[in-house]
Amino acid sequence: MLHYPDSIIAHAVEDKMAKKMHKHLESLGLDCKLIPDGTMDFEYDYPRSSLDGPNPGVASRGVMKVNDHIDYIDILKKKTVTKSEFAPGGMYGMGIAEGTMWKLRYFLSFPSEINIGPLNIGTLTKILKGRIHSKVEDFIWDGYGKLTTLPPGLIPDDVIAVLSGDAVLRELMMHSLLKERIITVSVYTPKTKVNYDYLQIVKDDSYWYKYKPKKESHAKILITSEWKSQKDAFPDKETLAMYQKIAEDIKTMVDKLKYHLTK
Repeated sequence: MLHYPDSIIAHAVEDKMAKKMHKHLESLGLDCKLIPDGTMDFEYDYPRSSLDGPNPGVASRGVMKVNDHIDYIDILKKKTVTKSEFAPGGMYGMGIAEGTMWKLRYFLSFPSEINIGPLNIGTLTKILKGRIHSKVEDFIWDGYGKLTTLPPGLIPDDVIAVLSGDAVLRELMMHSLLKERIITVSVYTPKTKVNYDYLQIVKDDSYWYKYKPKKESHAKILITSEWKSQKDAFPDKETLAMYQKIAEDIKTMVDKLKYHLTK
C-alpha cells in the first residue's frame, strides 16, 4: 500500500459546524464527544464528500458519541441547487442559486441479538398562528408503532401508546414542535455495507481520506426531524431534553420486551 505524508491526509472534509454543535450540546449539559471521521457504519449513508461544485447532495459533517439515552448524533449537511429566471447571476452560472440546510440524526443502539421492527412513526402537528407569535395547539403520533411482529394486543409493544402517555414528554414537545415540526422515529439499518477493517487511503473529489477501521454502531432506531437552517439546527435545552426523553422511553420499552425481541 502506498504511504503519504500526514500533511495531505485530511479527516475527510473539515467543517466547523461539528465543533460548534459539540460545544453547544456540551453547554446544555450533554455528555458527548466528537469521534474520528469515517469510523461508524451509519456515516456511509451519506459519505463525507466536499459538496463542492454545482451539484446538490447530502453529506455527513461529524459524529458525536453520547453517554446518555441517545447513543450517537450525526450532523448532516444538505446542499440544494436551484435555477432562477430572476437571478442576475450565480456562483456557477446565470440564474443558479445554492442553498444549505442541516439536520441532526439521533441514533439508539442495542445489543446485536436484539431485533426491532417494524416501528415507523411521526408527528402530526397543529400550529396556532398568532399575529406576533405562533404556538403548538396540539399534536399526535401517527404510523406503525409496534416494536415486535407479534399480533396486536399480545404484549405492550406499542411505542405510540407509551410516548403519548408520557406527560413530561408531552410538555417538552408542545414547546419544541414549533421549530421541529415533524419528528420521526423508525427502525434503522445502515444503507451501505462497508468493510474497512484496516487503514486505507482513498482519493475522492480531490480530498484525501484516511479511513479508520469501521466500527459496528449497532444503531437500530433513528430519531430525526426536518431540514433546517444552520441557526435553527442548534437545539435548545427543552428540545434536547425532548429527544432524550423519547430515547429513554423507547429504551425502557426495549428492555422490558427483550425476551420477545431477542433473535
